[in-house]
Amino acid sequence: MQEEKNIERINQVISDYFEHSKKDTVAVRELMPDFIKAGIFTKDHKKGLPIRKILRALDEQNALSKIPFVHAERQEKHTFWYFVRTGATYVSDTPNDTGVSKKQKLKASRASSDEHYVINLCDEILEAQASRQHKFGFLLGDYHKNGKTRTPLPVDAYYKEQNLVIEFKERQHSEAIDTFDKPDKITVSGVTRSEQRKIYSERRKKGLKANDIQWLEIDYSDFECDSQKKLIRDKKKDLEVLNKLLKNYK
Repeated sequence: MQEEKNIERINQVISDYFEHSKKDTVAVRELMPDFIKAGIFTKDHKKGLPIRKILRALDEQNALSKIPFVHAERQEKHTFWYFVRTGATYVSDTPNDTGVSKKQKLKASRASSDEHYVINLCDEILEAQASRQHKFGFLLGDYHKNGKTRTPLPVDAYYKEQNLVIEFKERQHSEAIDTFDKPDKITVSGVTRSEQRKIYSERRKKGLKANDIQWLEIDYSDFECDSQKKLIRDKKKDLEVLNKLLKNYK
């Protein structure tokens, strides 16, 4: 009896949500504050686990129809739960739908980045192909939690013939961006990501200098940018800027 009453209250909360929202689809965890306010649950746990437990139980009983708003996005290992407005069509936005691995996505993202674009132009000017994300044995990050291992610090581009490392600095290297810096999270080194980035940048400079490797920093502000501080990518003008910066390395 209590279960039926809870399901009735859950449906009412979902109905009220869509009545006041412009969204057609919402992840079930996002309604946990509403469920708690309605007295259905006392607190949240693991980002929506209480409501997921109810949905899983109904699923096992083939009774998901008791909550007509629910949609189960079933993946190979996991099920992602959503509520969908009555009459609306569910459009999947789960990260696994494309079948592209995280590594492939990262590679594709890097290939379309301003950094990749600028290094491509540097390759053209220097008539050489940079070793991208190159790692030197003498450039290492801080110790991991185990106190024994350290991850090599990559550089954006290394030109062996020119004995030159190029680092392209995007806006996150010169201004605070919460989504990138995550200021509330502290790294294993006991500092914020922003502080650690500065420490690692200085470590790269000193390490390269100690090993007689030339270092050149290219900043996004050297180029024409849009309102989001992304390069406009006027190749002719950008080549002019880079030719001046690289004149001593040709």
